[in-house]
Amino acid sequence: MSAEEMADYYVRVHKEAIRRDGSDFLGAVIHTDANVLINRFTDFAHRLGMKRAFRILDRKWGSLAARSVLDVGCGRGRWSKEFAARGARVTGADISPEATDLLAAEMPRHKFISADVAALDFPDESFDIVNSVTVLQHMPEWKQQLALDLFCRWVKPEGCVVLLENVIAFDAPNVFPHAVDDWIRMAEATGLRCCCRRGSNFEVLFRIQRYSMNLIRREHTVRQAALPSISPVKAVSVKHRIKSGFKTFLAAASFPVEWGCEKLPVISPTHSLMIFSKR
Repeated sequence: MSAEEMADYYVRVHKEAIRRDGSDFLGAVIHTDANVLINRFTDFAHRLGMKRAFRILDRKWGSLAARSVLDVGCGRGRWSKEFAARGARVTGADISPEATDLLAAEMPRHKFISADVAALDFPDESFDIVNSVTVLQHMPEWKQQLALDLFCRWVKPEGCVVLLENVIAFDAPNVFPHAVDDWIRMAEATGLRCCCRRGSNFEVLFRIQRYSMNLIRREHTVRQAALPSISPVKAVSVKHRIKSGFKTFLAAASFPVEWGCEKLPVISPTHSLMIFSKR
């Protein structure tokens, strides 16, 4: 997808998700076709990573009270609400007008803007913190670099830029990840300095499931000609129910596994938390 196609896609995703269920604040920003429990697990994994970010920010300033925060790609407000709950003054920006309109009604003391990141116009050194969680990964590289340049301009001296981005999904059509060293290189090219890097989102059981399914698909391709014919409608219906139920089971079982991996990261993560300070 081009940058324009990607932006249009996520505008449509938000519009459809809000039309379907305005109270669902995860569907449009995590997995659009997943059930609630799967999205809650992924959100749980993100939050484990972001807990470390909030601890670092709290240690830096003692409190986030009255600190100015720009939440880029705020979506339905997962992180805007977390910063606001800690006393920060939040400006949220997202390409979805439906999402920002809902947030403006829910959080009237804060400011929300509907615009593409390249169209945002803030004075230099306006914010103590610029926050961007799983947003840059959905932009092509030239736009990622543009966004990082803007983040560096907008954050105050001694302020922080917080990123949590994908580092492994190199075959996904709507994700443009980098290895963590490359994310850091891109950010430091703007004048930022990395002061924290930590893996996030290990998703062990789902990664095992995807690997197993790939093996099964290859085996199925080899043996397909020998299989008896079955009713397509019945097969799809049963397969869908089994697959959905199995993924729900995996999500439920994944919460303690994810917590354990966060405490003792014995495998490589799917995402990385990176915090940068302004030189």
